[in-house]
Amino acid sequence: MFTAPALPAPNALADPGFLASVAGEGWIDALAENFPHTRYLRDRSDCWSLKSLNALAARIIDARYDGNAIEDAMEAEFPPAEPYQTWYHEVAPQLRSCLREADIDDEAIDEIRHAWEDRAAERDDSSVADLFASCDRCELLFRFSAERWLDDALVFSHRPWPETSELAITANVQFALNNLGYTIGEFRKASGNRHPADRALPRHTRRRRAPIISHEQLAEIIDNACSTSFLFCLYAIVPIPDLIALDLSRPVTFEKCWVATMDPINGTFFDVPTNGPVTVKPEDGHFLSGGHLRWSPENICGLHTPYYHASVRNG
Repeated sequence: MFTAPALPAPNALADPGFLASVAGEGWIDALAENFPHTRYLRDRSDCWSLKSLNALAARIIDARYDGNAIEDAMEAEFPPAEPYQTWYHEVAPQLRSCLREADIDDEAIDEIRHAWEDRAAERDDSSVADLFASCDRCELLFRFSAERWLDDALVFSHRPWPETSELAITANVQFALNNLGYTIGEFRKASGNRHPADRALPRHTRRRRAPIISHEQLAEIIDNACSTSFLFCLYAIVPIPDLIALDLSRPVTFEKCWVATMDPINGTFFDVPTNGPVTVKPEDGHFLSGGHLRWSPENICGLHTPYYHASVRNG
């Protein structure tokens, strides 16, 4: 390892046909064995920032929804080590005397390098996922909305401040409340909200699960939304390996999470803990990360991030 393999003949590299010969291929194999190239090192000591991991999470989520390869999306955010770095820093210095003795031109040297790169690449089984462990986490959100775009998913207050009794009764509100475990009728009764719906709401809608927060908590996150327009979402800070493993076309369970009101346009966020694990289905809304937002929740509030650590899984 890290020593140049012996040549079958003293000046073998000067022979134009050497690399294509059986002896030449064996020598290249030995060179790749002695000088492996690893695209992604497993034994790292890097510490990624939450911002960089949020950006990675956004790429992973987008790739899942678009049906693209996760590996390609992750490599776009964390590019691999290039073979030329290993060649020039490790391989070439060890071969310097052999190359000098052979007195070969740059084109022949490039042929040796390309042959080594091909063999080294075949031996490299590293993956971009190898960079991340359970301690590497990102902000994961799930917004309760059937709308594609964030600004179309917002709910509004009739007043210049957020207030439960003044919340506009819209299809977005109905959809979010059903996912939180409440019907419009139950919300009106608890909040005293008497505003008519802005338009005819979908009929025969039902709450999608038992309530995951209390009426008091629901009023708390609305009244403290700090904005007259916001959306309802789940929030947790989860390991990158958990996110990589998720199939977003299947139900996903947050083992622990928080319900929040968030204004993704002006940057406000307020949360309360749920009363237990929450499972969401694809039709319940959309996943996003802090990397999708101009201001992530942690960026808005300066959160104590360990408090929000949780895990997610399919099922």
